[in-house]
This record gives sequence, structure tokens and C-alpha cells, in this order.
Amino acid sequence: MKYIDVKTVVESYKGFQDCMTNKSWGYLALLKGCNDSICPLVPYEVNMDVVSNFLEGIFNLSQAKRQYDGGRSLYVVFSNKWEHYFNDQGRYSPNIYDVAVWAYRRKAFPDDITEEEVINDFAKEFNMPFSIIKESFNTQRKIISFTNTLYSEATLKSELGRIGVDVSRNNIDAKKGGVVASPGEISRGPFVQTLYAGLDITDYVLILQSNYSTLYGNSTSNTLQDKVTSSTSSLYRPFITAIKSKPFLLLAGISGTGKSRIVRELAFMTCPKELQDEDGTTPGNYCMIEVKPNWHDSTELLGYYSSFNGGGYRFTKFDRFVVKAWLNPKVPFFVCLDEMNLAPVEQYFAEFLSVLETRSRDKRGDVVTGALVDKQYFKDDTKMTTEFGLDKGDEWTIKVRSDLVNKGLTLPPNLIVIGTVNMDDTTYQFSRKVIDRAMTIEMNGGELNQMFGNSNSLKYRSDEDVVKLGMFKAPYINADEVIECYQSQAQIIKEKLPEKLEAVNTALKDTPFQVSYRVLNELVIYLGALMDEATAKGEAIDDDALPALIDQAMDKITLMKILPRIEGDEDMFRRSGGTNVLKTLQALFSEDTDSYRKLEEMADRLNRTGFTRFWP
Repeated sequence: MKYIDVKTVVESYKGFQDCMTNKSWGYLALLKGCNDSICPLVPYEVNMDVVSNFLEGIFNLSQAKRQYDGGRSLYVVFSNKWEHYFNDQGRYSPNIYDVAVWAYRRKAFPDDITEEEVINDFAKEFNMPFSIIKESFNTQRKIISFTNTLYSEATLKSELGRIGVDVSRNNIDAKKGGVVASPGEISRGPFVQTLYAGLDITDYVLILQSNYSTLYGNSTSNTLQDKVTSSTSSLYRPFITAIKSKPFLLLAGISGTGKSRIVRELAFMTCPKELQDEDGTTPGNYCMIEVKPNWHDSTELLGYYSSFNGGGYRFTKFDRFVVKAWLNPKVPFFVCLDEMNLAPVEQYFAEFLSVLETRSRDKRGDVVTGALVDKQYFKDDTKMTTEFGLDKGDEWTIKVRSDLVNKGLTLPPNLIVIGTVNMDDTTYQFSRKVIDRAMTIEMNGGELNQMFGNSNSLKYRSDEDVVKLGMFKAPYINADEVIECYQSQAQIIKEKLPEKLEAVNTALKDTPFQVSYRVLNELVIYLGALMDEATAKGEAIDDDALPALIDQAMDKITLMKILPRIEGDEDMFRRSGGTNVLKTLQALFSEDTDSYRKLEEMADRLNRTGFTRFWP
């Protein structure tokens, strides 16, 4: 085996400095991650680990290269001018030999490799036919010298220093010799923020939060999986957008409206073959937990320590299902807490609610949380095998087992918890603590004749139609991540959304229903999800479109998180001077919004009975 000589590598850096930017290398990384020939206007799933690992080699000059294995994906759509990106970036088109040498600067080649074969390998790996290479790059031949020994990165840094490149830190800027963010940082944002800053790249490629084939059913490609019909997409979109904002939903309504059924439907449509049961009744990514009226602490849900029968922790169905979700990180897992408010939710569900709020990102960009069950209860090797099936020797199982032992049972990012609730005299009211931490969707059913024809919808999809995790996965965990991804809209978002919530709080003055930072945070996240969906459909997020999306987000968040907090009698809703709080609040919305109609219903109930609330 032989390697490219360090002198050739340094010459390649000098050669592309004036015509390859950090974004240019990011664009190459996206091409590499597509794993298929490029076709304009067709969505491609790109493995973010491939992107991150490639860019680690491009930018990182330390000897130890970090390996990324977070399992994330993003989706990209190339425009009709995708192949012109490289010769549109400056006065000069980059020389293909310079680019290939730097991309392959630490690659081992066969002893008989030729310069032409290096370029051919590059064309195949980066999904660019040689005809496109000739159009996109300067193809003037340059000498590539090889050696039998791979140079150290310290040697390369020394050689780069000789030509005036700042090598005082490990991360090198492709153009200026400065420092850039760690390649791993790009895994955090679906818009590959380190590389996506600036709008010039959007003429060539759109980077999407989720697969628009799954959401909108309008892909022209037969090679991409994750397909559902547009009618199915329309049916589930309110649930999907809410889940992407926060993976904890409350489905509220009268009995028999299909609340628990919708959770099973989501599980069926996302269950891969290896998790399907033979009789087709219960997907392996679905767990029904029936809440009992006597639940007044978390022991029935999360388990407890017992000193009887040899002692040890008594794990529950929920615990085992959470571990199963960790073992299958690319599949959405759905927990249905049926009749959730038959018991006081804030009592048996307190640990989950608290841990849900601890979501953050580690240095790799992975979502991490505190522990639901302490790590001390996962030391028993026998239980790790009998309770959770952690006896396999594959790398991922070993990692899950190690995380349980060292961190405890944390919330996996692919776990979605949906509670079904009936609001009547047999159930408990929700505290504002619970409502603040959930996305609430009201389901009161449609026309009764809509029942016919839906009886057989609970069935598995074929392999090519299974909906992947990317359709549900929360792209943001806080408002700052939305601002980071939509920098050109950031100022308007930071001005308008607090302004709209302040108007709500003004209407709710002198009541206990005013909202604070948590609602604002989730309003921004929900807006981010709407913006992603608009981008996926090819719609521009310009000054004309953004206000309508802000109004839509405000309407939905008011309906899901603000109005469910409100209940009381006439005295509660009459301020001094006779002002009706509900009517003041209603005036903030147009008549065609859901919030306006719901407030009309609540005001009517107040007038008829002297008492009102969100719930029917």
C-alpha cells in the first residue's frame, strides 16, 4: 500500500485556497453521503455520520480523528444547477487533482494506483460522473507523488506552517487557514450550520429537516423509501408536527373517538419487519399501558426496589420497553398511556415530567436526559439478561448496557409518549405543570358515517413503505437551535413571538393562567417545525410567508398549551369594568383560526352555565 506524499498534500492546499471554501467541502460531503447518482429535484437521505467523519478528515489536523456514529440523517434536494456549484464560487474553478489529493490525503492506495484512477475513484465516491467532473472542475493534470509511509499530522502542520498557514489549533479553515467549528457540530443542526451560513448554497441544494416524500408524497424518485400517500400525510400531520415539537402528547376527547387507535396506527406505519409480530395485532414498537385509579406514585410505571425474594429492583413493562427503544435507535417507539387521568398524573408521572425537561445535547450533538431509574439498579448481570435481553455481543447492545450501568435508564430520543384522556366526573383534572410539559390535541370525532371503511387500517406496511424515524424526530430541543438554523429570520422571530405572547398575557392579566418562558420556547420550536415543512415543499420562507407561519404557530400553541390551562367561573373571567377575559383573548385571533372557535365555545359555555374550561 502507498500514500500521497506530504509535499503533494501541501501543494494541493495551496491550489484550492482561492476557490474551495468550508461550504464547498460541506457540499462535497453531502454529495458523498447521497450514495447514488445525483438527480435534480429528488430527495436523498444523507447519513450525518458519513458527512461528519469525512469533514473530520478535511478540517481536523490532530493525529486522533473522532468517529461519529449518532445515526442521524438529513434530507437534501439538489436543484437543476447542482453540478455548477464548484465553478460558480469564485474567479477560478478548483483543480480536481488538488481537491482529490486533500480529500484522500490519508487514504491507503494499491501500489499500482495511477493518477487517473485516483480521479475516477473520486468521481464514483462523490457521485459525480466524469462528465460532470469536467464541467465542474479544472481538470488540468497535476503530479501526485506517492510514498510508502503515511506522514504524521504533526508533519503536515509543520509543512503548512512553512507556507504561512495558522496551525496553532487543530481545526483548519479550508480557505483562510483559520479555525472552524468542530465537524461534529454540524450533526446538531439539520441545516449544517457551520457550512450552511450564507444563502448562496441554497441555489444548488436545499437541506431539509425531514423527508418530504414521507410528509407530502410528491417524490419523483422510486429509489427513496419512507413513502406514504399525501392523504395519509394530511391525516397525521397535526400529530407529527406536535411530536416533532415535543415527544409527549395528550389526546383529549370523549370516549370512542379513536384516541388510542391513532397511537397504534402510528406504530403500525413505522414498524420494520424485524419488529412485527406474526399475528399482526401488536407492533413491536408499541406499548399500551393502562393507567389504574390507584396509581398515586411512580412504582407501577417505573418500578421499585423490594427486599423480598432475594431483593432487587422490580422493573416494569415500561422500563423494558424504554430499553427496547434504546436497542432500536432508528425506529420510533410509541407508548400509549390509556385513560391517563384516571389517576393524578402529576403524582405517578412526576419523574417522567421532570426528566423530559432535562433534555440537552452532549458534545456530539446527541440528545441526552437525566435518569428515570437510577444506575445502581442495573448492576445485576443476570437481570440485565433476563429482563432486557442484553446478552448479545454486538457493539450497540454493549453500548446500551454500558450506558444503563453508568447513567441509568434515560429517555431515548426515539421514544414518543402519548396519553389518552377523557374529561368527565370519573377523572382527574390536569395541573398546569402537566399541561405546560405536553402538547394537547383535542379529538372529538367527526361524522359518525366516517367509521365505515376504517376497520382494516391497522396493518403493517411493506418494507419500502415503512415510515422512518426522521418523520417524527424532534429537530430542535430549544428555541436557540431554531434561531441558529434560521438566522435570516431570527430577528423577526425574536421580536414577533414574544410580542404575541405578551399580548396573551395582557389579556390574561389578574388570572393565574399567564404563560412564561416554557411556552415561548415551545412556540419557537413549533414554528421551526412549520418552517421545515414549508421548506420541504419548496416554499420560500420570505418576509411575506413568515408572518402567516407565525400566526399559524401561535394559533396551534394557544390551542395546545394555553387554552387547556384556563378554567373558572364568571368572577374569574370578569375584570373590573366588566371586561370579559375570554373575549379580549379571542380578539387576538382571526375568525378562521382554531383558537378563535375554541374561545367562542368556551365563552358560550360560560354564559350558559356560569363556568367554563377548555375540556368538553
